[in-house]
Amino acid sequence: MTIGSPPGQIAQQREKKGSPVRLILIVIFLCVVAGTYFVFKQEKKEVAKPKRSAVVTLATAQLRDVPEQIHSIGNVIPLQSVSVKPRIGGRVVNVHFTEGQVVKKRDLLFTIDPRPGRAALMQAESEVAKQEAMIAQAKAAIAKDQATTRQVRATLKRDVALARQAERDAARFDFLANAGAVSQMDKETRETRMESTSATVEAGEAGIINAEAQVTVDRANLKNAYAMLEAAKANLQNAKIQVGFSTVNAPIDGRTGHILVLKGNVVRADEDILTTIIQTEPIYVELSVPQEGFRKVQECATKGALTVRATRSNGQVLATDGKVTFLDNTVDNTTGTVKLKAVFANKDKALWPGQYVEVVMNLDSIKNAVVVPTQAVQTGQKGQFIWIVDADKKAHMLPVTVGPAIDGVTAILSGVKAGDQVVTDGHIQLSEGTKVKVTEPLP
Repeated sequence: MTIGSPPGQIAQQREKKGSPVRLILIVIFLCVVAGTYFVFKQEKKEVAKPKRSAVVTLATAQLRDVPEQIHSIGNVIPLQSVSVKPRIGGRVVNVHFTEGQVVKKRDLLFTIDPRPGRAALMQAESEVAKQEAMIAQAKAAIAKDQATTRQVRATLKRDVALARQAERDAARFDFLANAGAVSQMDKETRETRMESTSATVEAGEAGIINAEAQVTVDRANLKNAYAMLEAAKANLQNAKIQVGFSTVNAPIDGRTGHILVLKGNVVRADEDILTTIIQTEPIYVELSVPQEGFRKVQECATKGALTVRATRSNGQVLATDGKVTFLDNTVDNTTGTVKLKAVFANKDKALWPGQYVEVVMNLDSIKNAVVVPTQAVQTGQKGQFIWIVDADKKAHMLPVTVGPAIDGVTAILSGVKAGDQVVTDGHIQLSEGTKVKVTEPLP
Protein backbone atom coordinates (compact mmCIF):
# COMPACT_ATOMS: atom_id res chain seq x y z
CA MET A 1 0.00 0.00 0.00
CA THR A 2 1.29 3.46 -1.01
CA ILE A 3 0.80 6.72 0.78
CA GLY A 4 -2.01 8.67 -0.67
CA SER A 5 -3.97 5.68 -2.16
CA PRO A 6 -7.74 6.01 -2.09
CA PRO A 7 -9.80 3.92 0.45
CA GLY A 8 -11.45 1.61 -2.15
CA GLN A 9 -8.09 0.54 -3.40
CA ILE A 10 -6.97 -0.30 0.10
CA ALA A 11 -10.02 -2.59 0.66
CA GLN A 12 -9.34 -4.45 -2.57
CA GLN A 13 -5.79 -5.12 -1.50
CA ARG A 14 -6.92 -6.52 1.91
CA GLU A 15 -9.50 -8.83 0.25
CA LYS A 16 -6.79 -10.26 -2.02
CA LYS A 17 -4.53 -11.04 0.98
CA GLY A 18 -7.36 -12.80 3.02
CA SER A 19 -8.50 -15.17 0.27
CA PRO A 20 -5.65 -17.78 0.68
CA VAL A 21 -6.18 -18.02 4.45
CA ARG A 22 -9.86 -18.69 4.09
CA LEU A 23 -9.13 -21.35 1.52
CA ILE A 24 -6.72 -23.13 3.84
CA LEU A 25 -9.28 -23.14 6.65
CA ILE A 26 -11.93 -24.60 4.35
CA VAL A 27 -9.56 -27.39 3.27
CA ILE A 28 -8.68 -28.28 6.88
CA PHE A 29 -12.36 -28.40 7.82
CA LEU A 30 -13.16 -30.69 4.94
CA CYS A 31 -10.29 -33.01 5.88
CA VAL A 32 -11.52 -33.23 9.48
CA VAL A 33 -15.04 -34.03 8.35
CA ALA A 34 -13.80 -36.68 5.95
CA GLY A 35 -11.57 -38.28 8.63
CA THR A 36 -14.37 -38.35 11.18
CA TYR A 37 -16.68 -40.00 8.69
CA PHE A 38 -14.07 -42.58 7.81
CA VAL A 39 -13.35 -43.47 11.46
CA PHE A 40 -17.03 -43.73 12.29
CA LYS A 41 -17.63 -45.94 9.32
CA GLN A 42 -14.76 -48.26 10.33
CA GLU A 43 -16.13 -48.58 13.89
CA LYS A 44 -19.52 -49.51 12.55
CA LYS A 45 -17.88 -52.16 10.41
CA GLU A 46 -15.99 -53.55 13.41
CA VAL A 47 -19.12 -53.63 15.57
CA ALA A 48 -20.90 -55.44 12.87
CA LYS A 49 -18.26 -58.23 12.91
CA PRO A 50 -19.47 -61.40 14.76
CA LYS A 51 -17.81 -62.28 18.13
CA ARG A 52 -15.42 -65.23 18.38
CA SER A 53 -16.47 -68.25 20.50
CA ALA A 54 -14.82 -68.71 23.94
CA VAL A 55 -12.87 -71.96 24.34
CA VAL A 56 -13.82 -73.68 27.62
CA THR A 57 -13.67 -77.05 29.36
CA LEU A 58 -16.89 -78.49 30.77
CA ALA A 59 -17.84 -80.99 33.48
CA THR A 60 -21.21 -82.41 34.48
CA ALA A 61 -22.71 -81.71 37.90
CA GLN A 62 -23.38 -85.02 39.63
CA LEU A 63 -25.07 -86.43 42.73
CA ARG A 64 -22.86 -87.84 45.47
CA ASP A 65 -22.74 -88.32 49.24
CA VAL A 66 -20.33 -85.71 50.58
CA PRO A 67 -18.98 -86.00 54.14
CA GLU A 68 -18.75 -82.88 56.26
CA GLN A 69 -15.17 -82.48 57.40
CA ILE A 70 -13.05 -80.40 59.73
CA HIS A 71 -9.50 -79.62 58.66
CA SER A 72 -6.83 -78.92 61.25
CA ILE A 73 -3.11 -79.14 61.95
CA GLY A 74 -2.23 -82.03 64.24
CA ASN A 75 0.80 -82.87 66.35
CA VAL A 76 1.92 -86.48 66.65
CA ILE A 77 2.57 -87.50 70.26
CA PRO A 78 3.42 -90.93 71.70
CA LEU A 79 0.75 -92.94 73.43
CA GLN A 80 3.19 -93.46 76.33
CA SER A 81 6.55 -91.92 77.14
CA VAL A 82 8.69 -93.22 80.00
CA SER A 83 11.92 -91.91 81.49
CA VAL A 84 13.77 -95.02 82.68
CA LYS A 85 15.39 -94.47 86.09
CA PRO A 86 17.23 -96.89 88.41
CA ARG A 87 15.43 -97.97 91.59
CA ILE A 88 18.72 -98.53 93.42
CA GLY A 89 22.01 -96.70 93.41
CA GLY A 90 25.21 -98.29 92.21
CA ARG A 91 27.58 -98.80 89.32
CA VAL A 92 26.26 -99.68 85.87
CA VAL A 93 28.04 -102.93 84.91
CA ASN A 94 26.31 -103.65 81.60
CA VAL A 95 24.12 -102.09 78.90
CA HIS A 96 22.04 -104.63 76.97
CA PHE A 97 20.59 -102.60 74.07
CA THR A 98 21.55 -100.12 71.37
CA GLU A 99 20.25 -96.60 70.96
CA GLY A 100 17.00 -96.42 68.99
CA GLN A 101 16.30 -100.13 69.41
CA VAL A 102 12.70 -101.33 69.50
CA VAL A 103 12.18 -103.22 72.78
CA LYS A 104 9.40 -105.23 74.34
CA LYS A 105 8.06 -104.89 77.86
CA ARG A 106 10.39 -106.57 80.41
CA ASP A 107 13.36 -106.67 78.02
CA LEU A 108 16.66 -106.28 79.91
CA LEU A 109 18.18 -102.81 79.44
CA PHE A 110 20.80 -102.21 82.17
CA THR A 111 22.51 -104.18 84.94
CA ILE A 112 23.59 -102.40 88.13
CA ASP A 113 26.20 -104.05 90.38
CA PRO A 114 24.12 -106.66 92.29
CA ARG A 115 26.73 -107.63 94.93
CA PRO A 116 25.65 -105.20 97.70
CA GLY A 117 22.07 -106.31 97.23
CA ARG A 118 23.00 -109.98 97.38
CA ALA A 119 24.93 -109.43 100.62
CA ALA A 120 21.90 -107.69 102.13
CA LEU A 121 19.74 -110.59 100.92
CA MET A 122 21.96 -113.17 102.67
CA GLN A 123 21.86 -111.13 105.87
CA ALA A 124 18.07 -110.94 105.70
CA GLU A 125 17.84 -114.70 105.13
CA SER A 126 19.99 -115.37 108.20
CA GLU A 127 17.83 -113.03 110.27
CA VAL A 128 14.74 -114.96 109.21
CA ALA A 129 16.41 -118.23 110.21
CA LYS A 130 17.39 -116.72 113.57
CA GLN A 131 13.84 -115.59 114.29
CA GLU A 132 12.46 -118.98 113.31
CA ALA A 133 14.85 -120.52 115.85
CA MET A 134 13.66 -118.03 118.47
CA ILE A 135 10.08 -119.10 117.76
CA ALA A 136 10.99 -122.75 118.17
CA GLN A 137 12.74 -121.93 121.45
CA ALA A 138 9.74 -119.96 122.70
CA LYS A 139 7.41 -122.81 121.81
CA ALA A 140 9.63 -125.25 123.71
CA ALA A 141 9.63 -122.98 126.76
CA ILE A 142 5.85 -122.80 126.66
CA ALA A 143 5.61 -126.57 126.46
CA LYS A 144 8.01 -126.97 129.37
CA ASP A 145 6.21 -124.45 131.57
CA GLN A 146 2.83 -125.94 130.71
CA ALA A 147 4.16 -129.35 131.82
CA THR A 148 5.43 -127.80 135.01
CA THR A 149 2.02 -126.24 135.58
CA ARG A 150 0.31 -129.59 135.12
CA GLN A 151 2.77 -131.18 137.57
CA VAL A 152 2.18 -128.46 140.14
CA ARG A 153 -1.56 -128.89 139.75
CA ALA A 154 -1.28 -132.64 140.30
CA THR A 155 0.89 -132.10 143.39
CA LEU A 156 -1.54 -129.52 144.69
CA LYS A 157 -4.41 -131.93 144.21
CA ARG A 158 -2.53 -134.53 146.27
CA ASP A 159 -1.65 -131.97 148.94
CA VAL A 160 -5.26 -130.84 149.15
CA ALA A 161 -6.29 -134.44 149.75
CA LEU A 162 -3.63 -134.86 152.44
CA ALA A 163 -4.63 -131.57 154.04
CA ARG A 164 -8.25 -132.70 154.25
CA GLN A 165 -7.16 -136.02 155.74
CA ALA A 166 -4.96 -134.23 158.27
CA GLU A 167 -7.84 -131.94 159.14
CA ARG A 168 -10.13 -134.92 159.78
CA ASP A 169 -7.43 -136.66 161.85
CA ALA A 170 -6.87 -133.54 163.89
CA ALA A 171 -10.60 -133.26 164.62
CA ARG A 172 -10.82 -136.95 165.58
CA PHE A 173 -7.78 -136.81 167.86
CA ASP A 174 -9.11 -133.65 169.45
CA PHE A 175 -12.33 -135.56 170.29
CA LEU A 176 -10.38 -138.59 171.58
CA ALA A 177 -8.05 -136.39 173.63
CA ASN A 178 -11.02 -134.70 175.26
CA ALA A 179 -12.43 -138.18 176.02
CA GLY A 180 -9.07 -139.27 177.45
CA ALA A 181 -8.61 -141.97 174.83
CA VAL A 182 -5.33 -140.55 173.46
CA SER A 183 -2.62 -138.42 174.86
CA GLN A 184 -2.35 -134.70 174.43
CA MET A 185 0.84 -135.23 172.47
CA ASP A 186 -0.95 -137.29 169.82
CA LYS A 187 -3.53 -134.53 169.52
CA GLU A 188 -0.87 -131.87 169.01
CA THR A 189 0.93 -134.05 166.46
CA ARG A 190 -2.24 -134.33 164.38
CA GLU A 191 -2.79 -130.58 164.59
CA THR A 192 0.80 -129.93 163.49
CA ARG A 193 0.36 -132.27 160.50
CA MET A 194 -2.86 -130.46 159.55
CA GLU A 195 -1.10 -127.07 159.62
CA SER A 196 1.78 -128.49 157.60
CA THR A 197 -0.44 -129.88 154.88
CA SER A 198 -2.41 -126.64 154.76
CA ALA A 199 0.85 -124.72 154.23
CA THR A 200 1.82 -127.17 151.50
CA VAL A 201 -1.51 -126.54 149.74
CA GLU A 202 -0.95 -122.80 149.91
CA ALA A 203 2.54 -123.25 148.49
CA GLY A 204 1.13 -125.43 145.71
CA GLU A 205 -1.44 -122.79 144.83
CA ALA A 206 1.31 -120.14 144.68
CA GLY A 207 3.35 -122.49 142.49
CA ILE A 208 0.44 -122.80 140.05
CA ILE A 209 0.16 -119.03 139.86
CA ASN A 210 3.89 -118.77 139.15
CA ALA A 211 3.76 -121.53 136.55
CA GLU A 212 0.80 -119.95 134.77
CA ALA A 213 2.57 -116.59 134.85
CA GLN A 214 5.63 -118.16 133.28
CA VAL A 215 3.47 -119.67 130.52
CA THR A 216 2.00 -116.22 129.89
CA VAL A 217 5.53 -114.81 129.65
CA ASP A 218 6.52 -117.59 127.28
CA ARG A 219 3.50 -116.91 125.10
CA ALA A 220 4.39 -113.21 124.99
CA ASN A 221 7.92 -114.17 124.00
CA LEU A 222 6.50 -116.39 121.26
CA LYS A 223 4.30 -113.59 119.99
CA ASN A 224 7.27 -111.25 119.96
CA ALA A 225 9.30 -113.87 118.13
CA TYR A 226 6.58 -114.14 115.50
CA ALA A 227 6.59 -110.35 115.12
CA MET A 228 10.35 -110.35 114.76
CA LEU A 229 10.03 -113.13 112.19
CA GLU A 230 7.52 -111.11 110.17
CA ALA A 231 9.86 -108.13 110.26
CA ALA A 232 12.74 -110.34 109.18
CA LYS A 233 10.62 -111.76 106.35
CA ALA A 234 9.69 -108.23 105.27
CA ASN A 235 13.37 -107.30 105.24
CA LEU A 236 14.06 -110.46 103.25
CA GLN A 237 11.37 -109.57 100.72
CA ASN A 238 12.74 -106.04 100.44
CA ALA A 239 16.24 -107.47 99.96
CA LYS A 240 14.94 -109.70 97.16
CA ILE A 241 13.25 -106.70 95.54
CA GLN A 242 16.44 -104.68 95.82
CA VAL A 243 18.36 -107.50 94.16
CA GLY A 244 15.71 -107.51 91.42
CA PHE A 245 16.24 -103.76 90.97
CA SER A 246 19.83 -104.47 89.97
CA THR A 247 18.41 -105.32 86.53
CA VAL A 248 16.57 -102.50 84.78
CA ASN A 249 13.90 -103.76 82.38
CA ALA A 250 11.74 -102.01 79.80
CA PRO A 251 8.46 -100.89 81.41
CA ILE A 252 6.59 -100.68 78.08
CA ASP A 253 6.86 -101.73 74.44
CA GLY A 254 8.47 -99.00 72.40
CA ARG A 255 11.55 -97.43 70.89
CA THR A 256 14.51 -96.39 73.03
CA GLY A 257 16.22 -93.02 72.84
CA HIS A 258 19.80 -92.02 73.66
CA ILE A 259 21.74 -94.03 76.25
CA LEU A 260 22.26 -91.31 78.85
CA VAL A 261 24.41 -93.32 81.31
CA LEU A 262 27.16 -95.54 79.96
CA LYS A 263 28.75 -98.64 81.50
CA GLY A 264 30.97 -97.87 84.49
CA ASN A 265 29.07 -94.81 85.73
CA VAL A 266 27.53 -94.66 89.20
CA VAL A 267 23.83 -93.79 89.29
CA ARG A 268 21.54 -92.57 92.05
CA ALA A 269 18.27 -94.25 92.87
CA ASP A 270 15.18 -92.61 91.34
CA GLU A 271 17.20 -89.59 90.16
CA ASP A 272 19.38 -90.27 87.12
CA ILE A 273 17.64 -90.96 83.80
CA LEU A 274 19.20 -93.92 81.99
CA THR A 275 17.21 -93.64 78.74
CA THR A 276 13.72 -92.88 77.46
CA ILE A 277 11.19 -95.15 75.77
CA ILE A 278 8.25 -93.97 73.68
CA GLN A 279 5.39 -96.07 72.41
CA THR A 280 4.69 -95.55 68.70
CA GLU A 281 2.18 -98.38 68.07
CA PRO A 282 -0.49 -97.15 68.46
CA ILE A 283 0.14 -93.41 68.51
CA TYR A 284 -1.78 -90.21 69.19
CA VAL A 285 -2.38 -87.21 66.95
CA GLU A 286 -3.47 -84.16 68.92
CA LEU A 287 -5.55 -81.56 67.08
CA SER A 288 -7.63 -78.49 67.84
CA VAL A 289 -11.20 -77.70 66.74
CA PRO A 290 -12.63 -74.16 66.72
CA GLN A 291 -15.21 -73.68 69.43
CA GLU A 292 -17.79 -72.70 66.79
CA GLY A 293 -17.63 -76.19 65.28
CA PHE A 294 -17.22 -78.13 68.51
CA ARG A 295 -20.97 -78.58 69.02
CA LYS A 296 -21.17 -80.44 65.71
CA VAL A 297 -18.25 -82.62 66.82
CA GLN A 298 -20.05 -83.47 70.06
CA GLU A 299 -23.24 -84.40 68.24
CA CYS A 300 -21.40 -86.69 65.83
CA ALA A 301 -19.32 -88.24 68.63
CA THR A 302 -22.51 -89.38 70.39
CA LYS A 303 -23.52 -91.29 67.24
CA GLY A 304 -20.26 -93.23 66.96
CA ALA A 305 -16.50 -92.97 66.68
CA LEU A 306 -15.24 -90.03 64.60
CA THR A 307 -12.77 -91.08 61.92
CA VAL A 308 -9.64 -89.09 61.14
CA ARG A 309 -7.17 -89.02 58.25
CA ALA A 310 -3.61 -87.69 58.54
CA THR A 311 -1.69 -86.34 55.53
CA ARG A 312 1.49 -84.45 54.75
CA SER A 313 1.36 -80.81 53.68
CA ASN A 314 1.73 -81.95 50.05
CA GLY A 315 -1.40 -84.10 50.33
CA GLN A 316 0.36 -87.46 50.72
CA VAL A 317 -1.81 -89.70 52.91
CA LEU A 318 0.01 -91.05 55.97
CA ALA A 319 -2.79 -92.84 57.82
CA THR A 320 -6.54 -93.19 57.46
CA ASP A 321 -7.52 -95.36 60.44
CA GLY A 322 -7.59 -92.69 63.14
CA LYS A 323 -10.41 -92.60 65.69
CA VAL A 324 -11.11 -89.74 68.10
CA THR A 325 -10.75 -91.04 71.66
CA PHE A 326 -10.48 -87.84 73.70
CA LEU A 327 -12.32 -84.50 73.83
CA ASP A 328 -10.92 -81.94 76.25
CA ASN A 329 -13.26 -80.68 78.96
CA THR A 330 -12.45 -76.98 78.48
CA VAL A 331 -12.06 -74.43 75.71
CA ASP A 332 -8.60 -72.87 75.50
CA ASN A 333 -9.47 -69.21 76.07
CA THR A 334 -6.25 -68.02 74.40
CA THR A 335 -7.04 -69.69 71.05
CA GLY A 336 -10.79 -70.35 71.23
CA THR A 337 -10.27 -74.01 70.39
CA VAL A 338 -10.89 -77.40 72.00
CA LYS A 339 -8.18 -80.07 71.98
CA LEU A 340 -8.94 -83.57 70.69
CA LYS A 341 -6.85 -86.73 70.42
CA ALA A 342 -7.13 -89.37 67.73
CA VAL A 343 -5.41 -92.74 67.98
CA PHE A 344 -3.81 -94.45 64.95
CA ALA A 345 -2.56 -98.05 64.77
CA ASN A 346 0.61 -96.80 63.01
CA LYS A 347 1.79 -100.28 62.03
CA ASP A 348 3.91 -98.89 59.19
CA LYS A 349 5.51 -96.18 61.40
CA ALA A 350 4.30 -93.44 59.03
CA LEU A 351 3.52 -91.19 62.00
CA TRP A 352 6.46 -90.13 64.16
CA PRO A 353 6.42 -88.36 67.53
CA GLY A 354 6.85 -84.60 67.20
CA GLN A 355 5.70 -84.58 63.57
CA TYR A 356 3.12 -82.03 62.37
CA VAL A 357 0.46 -83.34 59.98
CA GLU A 358 -2.68 -82.08 58.31
CA VAL A 359 -5.72 -83.74 59.83
CA VAL A 360 -9.13 -84.27 58.23
CA MET A 361 -11.93 -85.34 60.57
CA ASN A 362 -15.13 -86.74 59.06
CA LEU A 363 -18.47 -85.69 60.56
CA ASP A 364 -21.93 -86.30 59.05
CA SER A 365 -22.50 -86.86 55.31
CA ILE A 366 -24.71 -84.79 53.00
CA LYS A 367 -26.76 -87.38 51.12
CA ASN A 368 -27.20 -86.99 47.34
CA ALA A 369 -25.51 -83.61 47.19
CA VAL A 370 -24.89 -81.92 43.83
CA VAL A 371 -21.12 -81.82 43.33
CA VAL A 372 -18.95 -80.06 40.75
CA PRO A 373 -15.19 -79.90 40.28
CA THR A 374 -13.78 -77.43 42.78
CA GLN A 375 -12.16 -75.31 40.03
CA ALA A 376 -15.65 -74.60 38.63
CA VAL A 377 -16.49 -72.46 41.67
CA GLN A 378 -15.50 -68.79 41.15
CA THR A 379 -15.57 -65.88 43.59
CA GLY A 380 -16.70 -62.38 42.65
CA GLN A 381 -17.71 -59.17 44.34
CA LYS A 382 -21.19 -60.53 45.05
CA GLY A 383 -20.02 -63.92 46.28
CA GLN A 384 -19.40 -67.30 44.72
CA PHE A 385 -20.77 -68.26 41.31
CA ILE A 386 -20.50 -70.88 38.57
CA TRP A 387 -20.60 -70.57 34.79
CA ILE A 388 -22.93 -73.08 33.14
CA VAL A 389 -23.42 -73.77 29.44
CA ASP A 390 -26.91 -74.36 28.04
CA ALA A 391 -27.99 -76.47 25.09
CA ASP A 392 -27.30 -73.57 22.69
CA LYS A 393 -23.66 -73.46 23.83
CA LYS A 394 -24.17 -70.14 25.59
CA ALA A 395 -22.60 -69.35 28.98
CA HIS A 396 -24.63 -68.11 31.93
CA MET A 397 -23.41 -67.05 35.38
CA LEU A 398 -25.30 -68.55 38.35
CA PRO A 399 -24.73 -67.53 41.99
CA VAL A 400 -24.35 -70.60 44.24
CA THR A 401 -24.25 -71.62 47.87
CA VAL A 402 -21.18 -73.77 48.48
CA GLY A 403 -20.95 -76.72 50.88
CA PRO A 404 -17.98 -78.88 51.93
CA ALA A 405 -15.25 -79.87 49.48
CA ILE A 406 -13.54 -83.25 49.29
CA ASP A 407 -11.31 -85.10 46.82
CA GLY A 408 -11.34 -82.29 44.27
CA VAL A 409 -15.11 -81.74 44.20
CA THR A 410 -17.31 -79.23 46.01
CA ALA A 411 -20.89 -79.69 47.16
CA ILE A 412 -23.32 -77.06 45.81
CA LEU A 413 -26.19 -76.50 48.19
CA SER A 414 -28.15 -74.25 45.81
CA GLY A 415 -27.84 -72.71 42.34
CA VAL A 416 -26.89 -75.77 40.25
CA LYS A 417 -28.73 -79.02 39.66
CA ALA A 418 -27.47 -82.44 38.69
CA GLY A 419 -26.75 -82.75 34.97
CA ASP A 420 -25.83 -79.08 34.43
CA GLN A 421 -22.73 -78.48 32.30
CA VAL A 422 -20.36 -76.31 34.31
CA VAL A 423 -17.24 -74.54 33.10
CA THR A 424 -14.03 -75.77 34.71
CA ASP A 425 -11.52 -73.85 32.58
CA GLY A 426 -11.65 -70.71 30.40
CA HIS A 427 -13.72 -68.55 32.79
CA ILE A 428 -11.80 -65.37 31.97
CA GLN A 429 -13.15 -65.33 28.42
CA LEU A 430 -16.80 -65.49 29.47
CA SER A 431 -19.55 -62.93 29.77
CA GLU A 432 -23.29 -63.42 29.96
CA GLY A 433 -24.54 -65.13 26.79
CA THR A 434 -21.09 -65.80 25.32
CA LYS A 435 -21.02 -68.63 22.77
CA VAL A 436 -18.55 -71.30 23.80
CA LYS A 437 -16.49 -73.95 22.11
CA VAL A 438 -15.89 -77.04 24.25
CA THR A 439 -12.50 -78.74 24.44
CA GLU A 440 -11.56 -81.97 26.15
CA PRO A 441 -9.89 -81.55 29.56
CA LEU A 442 -6.19 -82.36 29.81
CA PRO A 443 -5.43 -85.84 31.17
